[in-house]
Amino acid sequence: MASYNKNTNNTASDNDDWFGVLVMSLFTAAGNLLWWAVLFPAISIPIIASIVLGVIHGPRVGVIIAIALSVGYLGWAWLDAASFRGWVTEPIRRRWLTWSRYTRAWESVCALHCLTATFGERTLTPALRTVTIGRTTDVLAVRIVTGQSLADWQKRSDALAAAWRADRVTITSTAPGELRITLMRGDVLAKPITLRMPTPATRVDLGAVSIGITETRHRWQLPLLGHHVLIAGATGAGKGSVLWSLIAGIAPAVKTGLVRLCVIDPKGGMELGAGAPMFSVFTHDATDSTLELLRQLVTVMHSRANRMRGKTRLHTPTPAEPLFVVVIDEIAALTSYVSDRKIRTEIEQLLGLLLSQGRAVGISVVAAVQDPAKDTLPVRQLFTVRVGLRLTEATQTAMVLGQGARDAGAECDRIPAATPGVGYMMVDGTAQPQRVRAFHVTDHDITTLAAQFRFPGRRNSSGQSRSHTNGQTSGEDSRGE
Repeated sequence: MASYNKNTNNTASDNDDWFGVLVMSLFTAAGNLLWWAVLFPAISIPIIASIVLGVIHGPRVGVIIAIALSVGYLGWAWLDAASFRGWVTEPIRRRWLTWSRYTRAWESVCALHCLTATFGERTLTPALRTVTIGRTTDVLAVRIVTGQSLADWQKRSDALAAAWRADRVTITSTAPGELRITLMRGDVLAKPITLRMPTPATRVDLGAVSIGITETRHRWQLPLLGHHVLIAGATGAGKGSVLWSLIAGIAPAVKTGLVRLCVIDPKGGMELGAGAPMFSVFTHDATDSTLELLRQLVTVMHSRANRMRGKTRLHTPTPAEPLFVVVIDEIAALTSYVSDRKIRTEIEQLLGLLLSQGRAVGISVVAAVQDPAKDTLPVRQLFTVRVGLRLTEATQTAMVLGQGARDAGAECDRIPAATPGVGYMMVDGTAQPQRVRAFHVTDHDITTLAAQFRFPGRRNSSGQSRSHTNGQTSGEDSRGE
């Protein structure tokens, strides 16, 4: 009898457990359906409407409504594919990719890459807070485990890229204990970017000159006014592409006189000589003409500083007092390779003055260099905007972009030789390098620029520069006294 009661109690307990599991499963399923209905209203509303009308007016009405709505959706997809994709298919795609790429295997990926922590018998896993799926770029917001740091994750960026089938991964800190992981699939910068020729009516923002695109498909906007720019890269890395893209970007301002280009091409003028009609001053050696140009620029700098003192902290360019942009194709030819020690010393002093005091008074230096070592370019730290193209050594990335730039994703030594103009930009005050590519500027583009955007002070069409002692730099100094 006791045995019978015991068996009976066990059977009742099993039945209760089974019923409880069934009820919980039904509630879970209903909750999931409700959640999916909220996530995808463009799909759930027609389905719910068909079911409700079918219940109220009969199955035939429900089927007719479902067919009518299906035909309407097909017409929508045919007539306006973009909005159909944005409202119907894209939310499903993003949700599916979020789960299949990241959520489903998040714990195992963290464990396999030693990004979890053990506390007693508990395994602590970083929290995946949000996932943003883009066309070519995904962004993960992560809260890391106590005891971890940004460096711990950056050391595993290559392995994480392989685990998530991404071409590149960058990891940055957004707040204490919070990370942003950006994954790129497909290289937007793999192919040359055609220059869109400016017109005389094109508006120029000297604080953000468009000279290419970024890997997020946005315009590469290089700050010029109030900055000095250093462009470093090995032979064939695309330094000329960046220089010519910048010249093209400010060409309309050159034509109006708002900008004056003072160009120094100490390699004989081979790279920049074709644009001589655009330049207010053009020298192609490292002798007296270059030295005299730098002296007069320093004179203008002092004159402007005297007039601006106590009135403003940044010069506003006007045709009467333009922005002087000093473009130097190979600055090491001035700071390191000049054989005359006296001339080299004076050039270094003048460049140091311009780089340390010229930004605020409207004199910006844009220099390209092949070897960014300190003994080659002693004034390297005075450039506020630095662009690292393909470099030959990993240590050179730190020389150009600063310590920690390579850990943040700026791998200049791994840029393929087949992608000239691709590099990383770092602006003083920012911690994250930006991957970019300059426009591809052809010889025909340069000829067109030189013909359409001649410097207004030209006296003839021979391509020779007016003397910079005759109304170009010293002329402004005389007005300011």
